[in-house]
Amino acid sequence: MNSKLLTLFLVFLGLFVTALLAQRGEILLLGFPFLIYGTIALARYPARDGVRLKAQRRLHQTNINGQPVVEVEVIVHNQGDSLPSIQVIDSPPEGVKIIAGQAGMKTFGIKGGEVALKYSFLEKRGHYAWKSAHVRYGDPFGMLHSDLYLPAPAEISIHPERDIYQRLPLRARTTLHAPGSVPARRAGSGTDFWGVRPYHPGDSLRWLDWRLTARHPGQLFTREFEQEEAADIGLILDARSETDLWVGEDSLFEHSVGAAASLAEGFLHQGNRVSLLVLGQTVIRVFPGYGKYQLNRILRCLSGVRSSSSGRAIGLHHLPLRMFSNRALLVILSPLTHADSSFFPRLRAAGYQAMLVSPDPYSFIYPTLPQDATSQRALTFASQERRIQLQAIKRLNIGVIDWQVSQPLYPLVRASLGHMRGQGENGGGYGA
Repeated sequence: MNSKLLTLFLVFLGLFVTALLAQRGEILLLGFPFLIYGTIALARYPARDGVRLKAQRRLHQTNINGQPVVEVEVIVHNQGDSLPSIQVIDSPPEGVKIIAGQAGMKTFGIKGGEVALKYSFLEKRGHYAWKSAHVRYGDPFGMLHSDLYLPAPAEISIHPERDIYQRLPLRARTTLHAPGSVPARRAGSGTDFWGVRPYHPGDSLRWLDWRLTARHPGQLFTREFEQEEAADIGLILDARSETDLWVGEDSLFEHSVGAAASLAEGFLHQGNRVSLLVLGQTVIRVFPGYGKYQLNRILRCLSGVRSSSSGRAIGLHHLPLRMFSNRALLVILSPLTHADSSFFPRLRAAGYQAMLVSPDPYSFIYPTLPQDATSQRALTFASQERRIQLQAIKRLNIGVIDWQVSQPLYPLVRASLGHMRGQGENGGGYGA
């Protein structure tokens, strides 16, 4: 029995007992309004076998006042008897901010038709899923009610914000035997001239070198171009809580996630094979792939990752490098800790080509630090220690980007890849 109806019954019972003890009938008359009130509530309460409700959920991404938002609409269809009262209660995703509408509503007198609940929340990176809608129906006074959880499944992935990168000057040390955009230093189909060789039966006549043929009567020569192949790229994202910092609602980790999404899209757009590994409480892996399907897999993974701690000290040296091909160019996105320095000699000893994108934690938190001499001196010492650590990594022939997250990343990546390209050309061939 509902607490309201129980209270009503107890009030009537109390008045009845008081009237008997006092032998005064007028006291009993005071209890009749409560009795009538409860009787009407019981009479108007819908029979369970006459209740037939179905729910449907719709999601839509749009903009409100220039802000990206998600609109949620829950529609409840009444296909049974008239319902004096119905309440729809939804559970918005945890941590989101509702900016329009409400996650609950109540209406009266529904016979057939439908009732809709609408609300909107600001887009926030993540993967959100709903399974059901909470519906409560009862009498018009709210004395009695029943709860139903109607199936209304829906899900949405809000991808991290990312920049659109123009063509990256990638020159991997080794390439895959698959068409791509990286010059492979081998003859084949491409755009850059490679050389001339004697004509072979079956060669296209459009590639004949007529000038050389004219100088050597009786012989034909075919022009060859530098073959373009795909590179194998592994993205490593540091999701450890000890490397994450917060300034208000801004997180250093969110900048790393956005950088990983931008790099993945840029590399995949150029036809390369890309994989992702996330180091946090557990190791999350997106296996290598190509094209838009692979981009969707990576973005979906990045939508759900959170910085987390495993309760024990984890360094980059715990990474299972065997998960990457020995041909892979590894791009590590990490602010680094002191214990991570030992990882990079191991990386170079294994023969990997690598680039480190390291968001600068000290420039990130600088606006929130006290301006007293002690704090500024501590910041100077910490920044100098970080600079020494990055220089030691750079001496291992690893591309290093000391990234202040307030600055665009693309020019820094382009310059670093260009430098690695020059090192690769000095180092010899790029074939597999």
